[in-house]
Amino acid sequence: MFIRLVLGVSVALIVVAVPASAHVVSADAGLRVAQTISGTELTVVLRRTPEVPGPLHVDLIAYQPVRDLTIDLAVAGSAGTVRLHRDRPGTYPVVLQVQNGGPHELLLKASGEVSALPFDVRVAQSATWELVVYGGFGATGVLLAAALVAGALARRWTALSLGGIGVVAMVVAATVAVVSPQLGSEVRDSGRPNAQGFLSVTPAQPRAGDEVTVRFELVDGSTGLPVNDLAVHHDALAHLVITSEDGEFFTHVHPIRPAGGRLETRLIAARPGRYLAYLDLERLDAGGQLISGAFDVGGPAHEASPRAASWRFPAGRPVTVEVDTGTTGLQPWLGMAGHMITRDHAGTFFGHVHEQSPMSTSDGTVAQHGPKLRFTMSFPKPGKYFAWVQYVQDFKIVTVPHVVEVFS
Repeated sequence: MFIRLVLGVSVALIVVAVPASAHVVSADAGLRVAQTISGTELTVVLRRTPEVPGPLHVDLIAYQPVRDLTIDLAVAGSAGTVRLHRDRPGTYPVVLQVQNGGPHELLLKASGEVSALPFDVRVAQSATWELVVYGGFGATGVLLAAALVAGALARRWTALSLGGIGVVAMVVAATVAVVSPQLGSEVRDSGRPNAQGFLSVTPAQPRAGDEVTVRFELVDGSTGLPVNDLAVHHDALAHLVITSEDGEFFTHVHPIRPAGGRLETRLIAARPGRYLAYLDLERLDAGGQLISGAFDVGGPAHEASPRAASWRFPAGRPVTVEVDTGTTGLQPWLGMAGHMITRDHAGTFFGHVHEQSPMSTSDGTVAQHGPKLRFTMSFPKPGKYFAWVQYVQDFKIVTVPHVVEVFS
Protein backbone atom coordinates (compact mmCIF):
# COMPACT_ATOMS: atom_id res chain seq x y z
CA MET A 1 0.00 0.00 0.00
CA PHE A 2 2.77 2.44 0.91
CA ILE A 3 4.56 1.72 -2.37
CA ARG A 4 1.36 2.48 -4.29
CA LEU A 5 0.95 5.73 -2.32
CA VAL A 6 4.51 6.86 -3.09
CA LEU A 7 4.11 6.03 -6.76
CA GLY A 8 0.73 7.74 -6.91
CA VAL A 9 2.04 10.94 -5.36
CA SER A 10 5.01 10.89 -7.73
CA VAL A 11 2.79 10.45 -10.78
CA ALA A 12 0.53 13.27 -9.58
CA LEU A 13 3.53 15.57 -9.22
CA ILE A 14 4.69 14.66 -12.71
CA VAL A 15 1.27 15.62 -14.07
CA VAL A 16 0.83 18.94 -12.25
CA ALA A 17 4.44 20.18 -12.02
CA VAL A 18 5.75 21.35 -15.36
CA PRO A 19 8.93 23.34 -15.75
CA ALA A 20 8.62 27.00 -16.66
CA SER A 21 9.33 27.71 -20.28
CA ALA A 22 12.47 29.62 -21.19
CA HIS A 23 12.06 33.33 -21.90
CA VAL A 24 13.29 33.77 -25.48
CA VAL A 25 13.69 37.12 -27.24
CA SER A 26 13.42 36.90 -31.03
CA ALA A 27 16.94 36.60 -32.42
CA ASP A 28 16.12 38.42 -35.67
CA ALA A 29 14.66 41.54 -34.07
CA GLY A 30 16.70 44.54 -35.24
CA LEU A 31 17.53 47.92 -33.75
CA ARG A 32 17.55 51.21 -35.66
CA VAL A 33 19.40 54.24 -34.29
CA ALA A 34 19.77 57.54 -36.16
CA GLN A 35 23.13 59.29 -35.90
CA THR A 36 24.46 62.54 -37.33
CA ILE A 37 28.21 62.03 -37.49
CA SER A 38 30.72 64.18 -39.33
CA GLY A 39 27.85 66.11 -40.92
CA THR A 40 26.26 62.97 -42.40
CA GLU A 41 22.83 61.71 -41.41
CA LEU A 42 22.82 57.95 -40.89
CA THR A 43 20.46 55.27 -39.74
CA VAL A 44 22.46 52.53 -38.03
CA VAL A 45 20.65 49.19 -38.33
CA LEU A 46 21.83 46.38 -36.05
CA ARG A 47 20.49 42.95 -36.84
CA ARG A 48 20.78 40.72 -33.79
CA THR A 49 22.67 37.50 -34.18
CA PRO A 50 20.82 34.18 -33.65
CA GLU A 51 23.78 32.68 -31.78
CA VAL A 52 26.93 33.61 -29.94
CA PRO A 53 29.71 33.56 -30.84
CA GLY A 54 28.41 34.69 -34.20
CA PRO A 55 28.13 37.48 -36.77
CA LEU A 56 26.52 40.85 -36.11
CA HIS A 57 25.23 42.37 -39.33
CA VAL A 58 25.26 46.17 -39.33
CA ASP A 59 23.86 48.39 -42.09
CA LEU A 60 24.64 52.11 -42.34
CA ILE A 61 21.92 53.88 -44.33
CA ALA A 62 23.27 57.22 -45.55
CA TYR A 63 21.14 60.20 -46.56
CA GLN A 64 22.06 63.03 -48.88
CA PRO A 65 24.22 65.01 -48.90
CA VAL A 66 26.76 62.15 -48.81
CA ARG A 67 30.46 62.91 -49.09
CA ASP A 68 33.52 60.69 -49.18
CA LEU A 69 33.82 59.54 -45.60
CA THR A 70 35.48 56.63 -43.78
CA ILE A 71 33.62 55.28 -40.76
CA ASP A 72 35.32 52.79 -38.45
CA LEU A 73 33.08 50.47 -36.44
CA ALA A 74 33.98 48.23 -33.52
CA VAL A 75 32.26 46.07 -30.94
CA ALA A 76 33.95 43.98 -28.23
CA GLY A 77 37.25 43.58 -30.09
CA SER A 78 35.75 43.07 -33.56
CA ALA A 79 36.28 45.88 -36.05
CA GLY A 80 35.23 46.86 -39.55
CA THR A 81 35.28 49.84 -41.89
CA VAL A 82 32.67 51.44 -44.12
CA ARG A 83 33.56 53.95 -46.82
CA LEU A 84 30.83 56.29 -47.97
CA HIS A 85 31.08 57.65 -51.49
CA ARG A 86 30.08 61.13 -52.57
CA ASP A 87 26.49 61.42 -53.82
CA ARG A 88 25.87 57.70 -53.29
CA PRO A 89 23.22 57.42 -50.58
CA GLY A 90 21.73 54.12 -49.48
CA THR A 91 22.87 51.06 -47.57
CA TYR A 92 26.47 50.29 -46.66
CA PRO A 93 26.77 46.89 -44.92
CA VAL A 94 29.47 45.56 -42.61
CA VAL A 95 29.73 42.34 -40.60
CA LEU A 96 31.21 42.30 -37.09
CA GLN A 97 31.55 39.47 -34.59
CA VAL A 98 30.09 39.15 -31.10
CA GLN A 99 31.36 36.57 -28.64
CA ASN A 100 28.62 36.57 -26.01
CA GLY A 101 25.18 37.84 -25.19
CA GLY A 102 24.29 40.78 -23.00
CA PRO A 103 25.05 44.52 -23.13
CA HIS A 104 27.47 45.84 -25.73
CA GLU A 105 28.48 49.17 -27.27
CA LEU A 106 28.92 49.77 -30.98
CA LEU A 107 31.63 52.37 -31.57
CA LEU A 108 31.51 54.61 -34.64
CA LYS A 109 34.49 56.81 -35.48
CA ALA A 110 34.65 59.36 -38.29
CA SER A 111 36.67 62.56 -38.76
CA GLY A 112 37.61 62.79 -35.10
CA GLU A 113 34.10 62.13 -33.80
CA VAL A 114 33.27 59.05 -31.73
CA SER A 115 29.84 57.69 -30.81
CA ALA A 116 29.14 54.74 -28.50
CA LEU A 117 25.73 53.17 -29.13
CA PRO A 118 24.54 50.78 -26.39
CA PHE A 119 22.64 47.64 -27.40
CA ASP A 120 21.88 44.10 -26.20
CA VAL A 121 22.61 40.82 -27.91
CA ARG A 122 19.90 38.41 -26.84
CA VAL A 123 19.87 34.75 -27.78
CA ALA A 124 17.94 31.78 -26.41
CA GLN A 125 20.03 30.19 -23.66
CA SER A 126 19.11 27.75 -20.91
CA ALA A 127 19.39 29.23 -17.43
CA THR A 128 20.95 27.28 -14.56
CA TRP A 129 17.57 26.80 -12.90
CA GLU A 130 16.22 25.24 -16.10
CA LEU A 131 19.01 22.68 -16.10
CA VAL A 132 18.16 21.82 -12.48
CA VAL A 133 14.47 21.44 -13.34
CA TYR A 134 15.01 19.22 -16.36
CA GLY A 135 17.66 17.19 -14.53
CA GLY A 136 15.34 16.74 -11.57
CA PHE A 137 12.47 15.54 -13.69
CA GLY A 138 14.78 13.20 -15.60
CA ALA A 139 16.16 11.71 -12.38
CA THR A 140 12.62 11.30 -11.07
CA GLY A 141 11.61 9.29 -14.11
CA VAL A 142 14.60 6.97 -13.79
CA LEU A 143 14.08 6.46 -10.05
CA LEU A 144 10.36 5.77 -10.41
CA ALA A 145 11.02 3.24 -13.16
CA ALA A 146 13.58 1.53 -10.95
CA ALA A 147 11.09 1.55 -8.03
CA LEU A 148 8.47 -0.13 -10.20
CA VAL A 149 10.94 -2.84 -11.18
CA ALA A 150 11.98 -3.37 -7.55
CA GLY A 151 8.33 -3.58 -6.48
CA ALA A 152 7.63 -6.15 -9.14
CA LEU A 153 10.53 -8.22 -7.80
CA ALA A 154 9.09 -7.98 -4.25
CA ARG A 155 12.00 -5.88 -3.03
CA ARG A 156 9.83 -3.65 -0.89
CA TRP A 157 12.44 -1.57 0.92
CA THR A 158 14.46 -1.00 -2.24
CA ALA A 159 11.28 0.15 -4.01
CA LEU A 160 10.39 2.44 -1.08
CA SER A 161 13.87 3.98 -1.05
CA LEU A 162 13.94 4.58 -4.80
CA GLY A 163 10.39 5.93 -4.79
CA GLY A 164 11.13 8.23 -1.84
CA ILE A 165 14.24 9.62 -3.50
CA GLY A 166 12.19 10.09 -6.68
CA VAL A 167 9.58 12.08 -4.75
CA VAL A 168 12.28 14.27 -3.23
CA ALA A 169 13.80 14.91 -6.68
CA MET A 170 10.33 15.71 -8.01
CA VAL A 171 9.58 18.17 -5.19
CA VAL A 172 12.94 19.92 -5.64
CA ALA A 173 12.47 20.20 -9.42
CA ALA A 174 8.88 21.46 -9.06
CA THR A 175 9.90 24.03 -6.44
CA VAL A 176 12.76 25.34 -8.55
CA ALA A 177 10.47 25.46 -11.61
CA VAL A 178 7.92 27.61 -9.78
CA VAL A 179 10.21 29.88 -7.76
CA SER A 180 13.34 30.48 -9.85
CA PRO A 181 11.80 32.43 -12.77
CA GLN A 182 10.36 34.95 -10.31
CA LEU A 183 13.63 35.26 -8.39
CA GLY A 184 15.65 35.72 -11.54
CA SER A 185 13.33 38.18 -13.24
CA GLU A 186 14.60 41.69 -13.78
CA VAL A 187 13.25 44.26 -11.35
CA ARG A 188 12.33 47.39 -13.26
CA ASP A 189 12.15 50.84 -11.76
CA SER A 190 8.72 52.43 -11.77
CA GLY A 191 10.21 55.61 -13.14
CA ARG A 192 13.16 57.98 -12.89
CA PRO A 193 13.51 61.69 -12.20
CA ASN A 194 13.91 63.98 -15.15
CA ALA A 195 17.37 64.46 -16.57
CA GLN A 196 18.92 67.88 -16.13
CA GLY A 197 20.73 69.22 -19.18
CA PHE A 198 23.59 71.71 -19.42
CA LEU A 199 24.23 73.23 -22.84
CA SER A 200 27.66 74.43 -23.92
CA VAL A 201 29.25 75.31 -27.25
CA THR A 202 32.81 75.19 -28.60
CA PRO A 203 34.15 77.75 -29.34
CA ALA A 204 32.53 79.51 -26.41
CA GLN A 205 31.90 82.67 -28.48
CA PRO A 206 31.35 81.47 -32.05
CA ARG A 207 31.12 83.78 -35.04
CA ALA A 208 28.90 83.38 -38.09
CA GLY A 209 30.46 80.82 -40.43
CA ASP A 210 32.28 78.96 -37.65
CA GLU A 211 31.93 75.24 -37.08
CA VAL A 212 30.31 74.93 -33.67
CA THR A 213 30.14 71.89 -31.41
CA VAL A 214 26.88 71.92 -29.48
CA ARG A 215 27.07 69.75 -26.38
CA PHE A 216 24.53 68.65 -23.79
CA GLU A 217 25.75 67.22 -20.47
CA LEU A 218 22.91 65.18 -18.92
CA VAL A 219 22.74 64.39 -15.21
CA ASP A 220 20.16 62.59 -13.10
CA GLY A 221 17.81 64.88 -11.22
CA SER A 222 18.18 62.99 -7.94
CA THR A 223 21.81 61.81 -7.90
CA GLY A 224 23.63 64.32 -10.08
CA LEU A 225 25.34 61.42 -11.85
CA PRO A 226 25.60 61.22 -15.67
CA VAL A 227 22.48 59.89 -17.35
CA ASN A 228 23.39 56.59 -18.94
CA ASP A 229 19.97 55.04 -19.55
CA LEU A 230 18.59 56.75 -22.63
CA ALA A 231 15.96 54.72 -24.46
CA VAL A 232 15.77 54.49 -28.23
CA HIS A 233 12.54 56.27 -29.18
CA HIS A 234 11.48 57.03 -32.72
CA ASP A 235 14.70 55.37 -33.92
CA ALA A 236 17.09 57.63 -32.02
CA LEU A 237 18.64 58.06 -28.59
CA ALA A 238 17.79 61.75 -28.84
CA HIS A 239 16.41 64.23 -31.35
CA LEU A 240 18.02 67.67 -31.43
CA VAL A 241 16.39 70.60 -33.20
CA ILE A 242 18.32 73.88 -33.45
CA THR A 243 16.80 77.02 -34.95
CA SER A 244 17.87 80.61 -35.13
CA GLU A 245 15.62 82.90 -33.17
CA ASP A 246 14.37 84.53 -36.37
CA GLY A 247 13.46 81.13 -37.85
CA GLU A 248 15.81 81.45 -40.83
CA PHE A 249 18.09 78.62 -39.70
CA PHE A 250 16.81 75.11 -38.93
CA THR A 251 18.39 71.72 -38.42
CA HIS A 252 17.04 68.43 -37.04
CA VAL A 253 19.88 66.08 -36.14
CA HIS A 254 20.62 63.07 -33.94
CA PRO A 255 23.62 63.82 -31.74
CA ILE A 256 26.41 61.37 -31.19
CA ARG A 257 27.09 59.86 -27.76
CA PRO A 258 30.83 60.18 -27.04
CA ALA A 259 30.29 58.98 -23.46
CA GLY A 260 27.52 58.26 -20.99
CA GLY A 261 25.64 61.44 -20.12
CA ARG A 262 27.01 63.42 -23.08
CA LEU A 263 25.42 64.18 -26.44
CA GLU A 264 26.89 66.48 -29.06
CA THR A 265 26.76 67.54 -32.68
CA ARG A 266 28.66 69.83 -35.03
CA LEU A 267 27.11 72.46 -37.25
CA ILE A 268 28.00 75.56 -39.22
CA ALA A 269 26.43 78.62 -37.63
CA ALA A 270 25.51 80.35 -40.86
CA ARG A 271 23.81 83.40 -39.35
CA PRO A 272 24.63 85.70 -36.44
CA GLY A 273 22.16 86.01 -33.62
CA ARG A 274 20.58 83.86 -30.97
CA TYR A 275 20.09 80.12 -31.51
CA LEU A 276 17.53 77.97 -29.69
CA ALA A 277 18.19 74.27 -29.06
CA TYR A 278 15.59 71.62 -28.14
CA LEU A 279 16.69 68.14 -27.09
CA ASP A 280 13.95 65.49 -27.13
CA LEU A 281 14.84 62.32 -25.21
CA GLU A 282 13.42 59.46 -23.18
CA ARG A 283 14.87 57.47 -20.30
CA LEU A 284 14.24 53.78 -19.68
CA ASP A 285 11.06 53.24 -17.65
CA ALA A 286 10.34 56.96 -17.69
CA GLY A 287 8.44 59.31 -19.95
CA GLY A 288 9.84 61.53 -22.65
CA GLN A 289 11.10 64.98 -21.85
CA LEU A 290 12.30 68.12 -23.58
CA ILE A 291 15.48 69.94 -22.56
CA SER A 292 16.11 73.35 -24.08
CA GLY A 293 18.91 75.87 -24.15
CA ALA A 294 20.29 78.77 -26.17
CA PHE A 295 23.59 80.19 -27.40
CA ASP A 296 24.69 83.27 -29.30
CA VAL A 297 26.63 83.60 -32.54
CA GLY A 298 28.45 86.87 -33.25
CA GLY A 299 28.67 88.76 -36.51
CA PRO A 300 27.01 91.60 -38.43
CA ALA A 301 23.25 91.60 -37.97
CA HIS A 302 21.12 90.13 -40.77
CA GLU A 303 17.48 90.94 -41.23
CA ALA A 304 15.13 88.00 -41.66
CA SER A 305 13.41 87.68 -45.02
CA PRO A 306 9.69 88.48 -44.77
CA ARG A 307 7.49 85.42 -45.31
CA ALA A 308 3.74 85.28 -45.73
CA ALA A 309 1.75 82.89 -43.56
CA SER A 310 1.06 79.50 -45.15
CA TRP A 311 -1.83 78.74 -42.79
CA ARG A 312 -4.15 80.51 -40.35
CA PHE A 313 -5.57 78.51 -37.44
CA PRO A 314 -7.47 79.23 -34.23
CA ALA A 315 -5.60 78.87 -30.96
CA GLY A 316 -6.23 75.92 -28.67
CA ARG A 317 -8.07 73.74 -31.18
CA PRO A 318 -6.84 70.61 -32.97
CA VAL A 319 -6.28 71.25 -36.66
CA THR A 320 -5.20 68.97 -39.49
CA VAL A 321 -2.73 70.11 -42.12
CA GLU A 322 -2.47 68.34 -45.47
CA VAL A 323 0.80 68.70 -47.36
CA ASP A 324 1.01 67.59 -50.98
CA THR A 325 4.56 66.45 -51.75
CA GLY A 326 3.81 65.75 -55.40
CA THR A 327 5.22 62.21 -55.32
CA THR A 328 4.32 58.74 -54.10
CA GLY A 329 7.94 57.69 -53.63
CA LEU A 330 8.46 58.82 -50.04
CA GLN A 331 10.56 56.70 -47.70
CA PRO A 332 9.91 56.44 -43.97
CA TRP A 333 12.41 58.26 -41.79
CA LEU A 334 12.69 57.67 -38.05
CA GLY A 335 9.83 55.21 -38.45
CA MET A 336 7.43 57.83 -39.85
CA ALA A 337 6.29 59.03 -43.25
CA GLY A 338 6.76 62.65 -42.26
CA HIS A 339 7.49 65.06 -39.45
CA MET A 340 6.22 68.53 -38.61
CA ILE A 341 8.18 70.62 -36.12
CA THR A 342 6.69 73.84 -34.80
CA ARG A 343 7.95 76.71 -32.65
CA ASP A 344 6.38 79.95 -31.55
CA HIS A 345 8.03 83.25 -32.37
CA ALA A 346 9.47 83.70 -28.87
CA GLY A 347 10.79 80.15 -28.72
CA THR A 348 8.84 79.24 -25.56
CA PHE A 349 6.72 76.60 -27.29
CA PHE A 350 8.12 73.65 -29.23
CA GLY A 351 6.06 70.95 -30.94
CA HIS A 352 6.91 67.82 -32.92
CA VAL A 353 4.15 65.75 -34.52
CA HIS A 354 4.20 62.86 -36.98
CA GLU A 355 2.29 62.05 -40.11
CA GLN A 356 -0.92 60.15 -39.42
CA SER A 357 0.11 56.92 -41.16
CA PRO A 358 0.94 53.98 -38.86
CA MET A 359 4.53 53.72 -37.70
CA SER A 360 6.66 51.95 -40.29
CA THR A 361 8.67 48.81 -39.54
CA SER A 362 10.83 49.38 -42.63
CA ASP A 363 14.50 50.30 -42.25
CA GLY A 364 13.79 53.35 -44.42
CA THR A 365 14.94 51.98 -47.76
CA VAL A 366 11.46 51.21 -49.17
CA ALA A 367 9.46 54.03 -50.78
CA GLN A 368 5.89 53.48 -49.62
CA HIS A 369 4.31 56.85 -48.74
CA GLY A 370 2.90 59.96 -50.39
CA PRO A 371 1.94 62.04 -52.15
CA LYS A 372 -0.13 63.64 -49.36
CA LEU A 373 0.97 63.88 -45.75
CA ARG A 374 -1.45 64.76 -42.94
CA PHE A 375 -0.53 66.19 -39.56
CA THR A 376 -2.79 66.99 -36.63
CA MET A 377 -1.67 69.45 -33.95
CA SER A 378 -2.84 72.44 -31.95
CA PHE A 379 -1.29 75.81 -31.21
CA PRO A 380 -1.71 76.93 -27.58
CA LYS A 381 -1.80 80.72 -27.95
CA PRO A 382 -2.36 83.36 -30.65
CA GLY A 383 0.68 84.69 -32.45
CA LYS A 384 3.24 83.84 -35.08
CA TYR A 385 4.63 80.32 -35.35
CA PHE A 386 7.30 78.70 -37.47
CA ALA A 387 6.73 75.22 -38.91
CA TRP A 388 9.04 72.85 -40.76
CA VAL A 389 7.71 69.82 -42.65
CA GLN A 390 10.22 67.02 -43.23
CA TYR A 391 10.09 63.86 -45.34
CA VAL A 392 12.52 61.67 -47.30
CA GLN A 393 12.61 61.18 -51.06
CA ASP A 394 15.38 59.27 -52.83
CA PHE A 395 17.41 59.18 -49.59
CA LYS A 396 17.29 62.97 -49.32
CA ILE A 397 15.75 64.67 -46.29
CA VAL A 398 13.48 67.40 -47.61
CA THR A 399 12.68 70.31 -45.29
CA VAL A 400 9.93 72.77 -46.22
CA PRO A 401 9.59 75.87 -43.98
CA HIS A 402 6.24 77.55 -43.25
CA VAL A 403 4.87 80.41 -41.21
CA VAL A 404 1.64 79.91 -39.28
CA GLU A 405 -0.62 82.71 -38.06
CA VAL A 406 -2.66 81.69 -35.02
CA PHE A 407 -5.62 83.82 -33.95
CA SER A 408 -7.77 83.79 -30.84
